[in-house]
Amino acid sequence: MAYHNTIALYEAVAELTKQMLLAAKQQDWDKLTELERSCAQHVETLKIIEDALPLTSDARERKVASIKSILADDREIRNLVSPWMVRLNSMMNSKQTEKKLTSAYGH
Repeated sequence: MAYHNTIALYEAVAELTKQMLLAAKQQDWDKLTELERSCAQHVETLKIIEDALPLTSDARERKVASIKSILADDREIRNLVSPWMVRLNSMMNSKQTEKKLTSAYGH
């Protein structure tokens, strides 16, 4: 039953998002980036093998549970990362403004 591969991938993505959430909570941005890459690879594989075979009722329930877990973790990750991204963007804009002023006024 080839659908086991599909369900295993969904469950692997769910596990990766849990690890991503932990990395975000610990503000370990390097680990988060590494996990995001791995997650993206799994998702690309899912796009290729999805719908290869119809899922059994049990497999569908596992798939739905994985997707719900992924979405919940993703929402929480975004809530944790968004303020950090705003601060980073502000710092970058400040540096760009400083650079422009230095360039314009020669200091």
